[in-house]
Amino acid sequence: MNTDNQWKIGLVLSLITAGMWGMLPFVIRPLLDVMDPFTITFYRLAGGGVIILGWLVFNKQKLPKIVTSIKTISLLVIAIISIAANYVLWLYGLELTSPATAQVVIQLAPMLLLLGSVVIFGEAFSLKQFVGVIIFIFGFGLFFNQKLMTMLSDFSGYNLGVYYIVLASIVWAIYALSQKKLLNTFQPLHLITIINIVAAILYLPFSHPEVILSLSRLHFWLLIAGMVNTAVAYGCFIEAMRHWETPRVSAVVTIVPVLSLIIGSALFYFAPNFLPAENLNNMSIIGAIVVVAGSAITALSKSSRKNH
Repeated sequence: MNTDNQWKIGLVLSLITAGMWGMLPFVIRPLLDVMDPFTITFYRLAGGGVIILGWLVFNKQKLPKIVTSIKTISLLVIAIISIAANYVLWLYGLELTSPATAQVVIQLAPMLLLLGSVVIFGEAFSLKQFVGVIIFIFGFGLFFNQKLMTMLSDFSGYNLGVYYIVLASIVWAIYALSQKKLLNTFQPLHLITIINIVAAILYLPFSHPEVILSLSRLHFWLLIAGMVNTAVAYGCFIEAMRHWETPRVSAVVTIVPVLSLIIGSALFYFAPNFLPAENLNNMSIIGAIVVVAGSAITALSKSSRKNH
């Protein structure tokens, strides 16, 4: 396949990923009225894992290998626990905040991954990346301009939701750092399949799968959409990185908060009773765009490894 087609495929897959993640909170948020976060997470992980496993079988790809290395198993345990925690913490945060807030705050995750890569893998921190981080922090300040004064003193309601999502970002960065090492042993889709299915099994004792029998038709299809979203988004994300440079894929995916704002506005216009309107002023909207700009600059800035 020529380079022209490679980057075009990478771009399309990146846009599909961004669209899926931008849409996700609007699919999941109504489910929180009828299901608890643990049960939603169980179905998302189990459904996503089974869909990807089915894809591997359909394409006659080899199934994930069994590993016995203590180091690999340890990293796998860390990855499974951290991504499982990320899913639930993000849901608790979404329940207390809003789709736009959830998507803006979760942008902390790639920033923390960058800092973790500097500390753990010895990657250099370039001047452009530093500028990107400063722009990112400035955007955060603008986005929370209405709530900055209370965020350090009031740890309930909306503010508590923000802190849940900050924790979700931290554990996602831990997951991503573990995954970085695990990809030396596993194929990407194999790794996601293992992580999703094992994490789903861990959540089973805390979940109430039987609630699916009492869901309305709308909530049932929203749950199915959440499972498909999980599989398609991660599948496209990994495939995009196979066809295109990772920084460019990451830069495209940073548009997720802006997509969520657009989707939220359109949804409120066409279906005002589906979800409450976002309580954002103009400065908050500008802040979301600045956060995206800071994330994109950081993602596209090259960092080289330190020489040891």
